[in-house]
Amino acid sequence: MTKNHGYLEFPDIHRYSVSEGLSEEVLVAAFKVEEHYHRLLLNEKNFDKRVKLYDEFYSKLIPIYGRDTSLIDGINDKDKYVKLFAKELENASVVDYGSGQGYMLQSIERHLKTKSLTGIDVVIPESLKSHKTIRFIESNIINYEFDEKFDVAFSDNVLEHLVPEDADIHLKNIFNHLKPNGKLIIIMPNRLFGPWDVTRIKDFSQSGKLTAEGGHVNESTHTEMANQLKKIGFREVSTILPIPKLKYSLFKKVRIKTHWVEAIENNPILLRIFRSIKVYGVCQLKLPVTLIAQK
Repeated sequence: MTKNHGYLEFPDIHRYSVSEGLSEEVLVAAFKVEEHYHRLLLNEKNFDKRVKLYDEFYSKLIPIYGRDTSLIDGINDKDKYVKLFAKELENASVVDYGSGQGYMLQSIERHLKTKSLTGIDVVIPESLKSHKTIRFIESNIINYEFDEKFDVAFSDNVLEHLVPEDADIHLKNIFNHLKPNGKLIIIMPNRLFGPWDVTRIKDFSQSGKLTAEGGHVNESTHTEMANQLKKIGFREVSTILPIPKLKYSLFKKVRIKTHWVEAIENNPILLRIFRSIKVYGVCQLKLPVTLIAQK
């Protein structure tokens, strides 16, 4: 029987607490804030007001969750993605939208030769503002106008935090800031195996039965994102082999057409099979949305 220590409305809070290493009290406090701003953001029709809401939202969340202060662990955690996308990132000018603590860019710098590295986010830690080799810009990321264009844009778990209208504006802006043949790399959770935000205190089954109610206002799928990217103008959209662990090693250079993964997403029987493959109650084939879109 799942423990929930009295939080009857959050039946899976204990499992999520253990998985994330956060107290149940912190998760309940976070859920209340995230649920409130989730509704505000989706209901607000004015773009400028939404931008202010994003800033307000995350200023409220940071004191609850705190910031990760383990630099080495943070960078190490991104190493697998840098190795996975090395063929796209090597010798490129790279911009990381939603750069956070700068872990991805610092991992890229540690492993690869690049032309330049740029990070942009609404809040840049003081320790990064004077970084010697990586440029960090503190600004709204949705429609920021750079004076230059890039070979590669990185979006690591960012789009799910933007309401659909803003995600579309953001992707169009990225497209306009890529050089000819430039590439956009997207990593985001798959809604069909969600929810992926703090709503997991309600449902940790990874079944997609419950829609995210917290900070994720726009969880998506390969099918939806590939269609959106093509409408914006990206001429080719590919993905990786969705095989846990091996995708980071043996198959790290393999790129496949998205329709292979879309076939799974749109077939209820295959989807049920993928959801049923679990180890210690945790789904192993969650099909995180991982896309490489070429201009």
